[in-house]
Amino acid sequence: MNASKNAEAEFAYGSGFVNPTVAVDPGLVYEIAKEDYLNMLCSLDYSSNGISTIAGGTFSCSEQSKLTMRNLNYPSMAAKVSASQSSDITFSRTVTNVGKKGSTYKAILSGDPKLSIKVEPNTLSFKSPGEKKSYTVTVSGKSLAGISSIVSASLIWSDGSHNVRSPIVVYT
Repeated sequence: MNASKNAEAEFAYGSGFVNPTVAVDPGLVYEIAKEDYLNMLCSLDYSSNGISTIAGGTFSCSEQSKLTMRNLNYPSMAAKVSASQSSDITFSRTVTNVGKKGSTYKAILSGDPKLSIKVEPNTLSFKSPGEKKSYTVTVSGKSLAGISSIVSASLIWSDGSHNVRSPIVVYT
């Protein structure tokens, strides 16, 4: 699938197959904790009692702990935008190096030309395994009215031997 020819490319195929050799050496991972999911439920206005039931223990929501779905530390990035207005969306992510020390990953972007995508920083250099690095992805675009209800792209972090891919989807 080609995202510039198929706007819905990210939804047009499954997650693929698991290659065990590659799976045991992913290079980078997106770590997430149970509390991150619970804090996201707070931002969706679930009650503390409801979240406690889901969590299997006491949990209270606070304004400081709310975590939007957009900034949940997932490899994929998606946002709903207005069809009639231009948009400017920022995603924040953190990756952990589970590969070799001294690894350097460069951002490779591909996707629909209707979107302008900027990754900051566009290079991540790790001194050691277990080291974490954060980055932001800013997606800007003009009105999607009359074009498509879905526009997709992807970000690949590559060190030459590992390719860590994140789909990016903007929809109306």
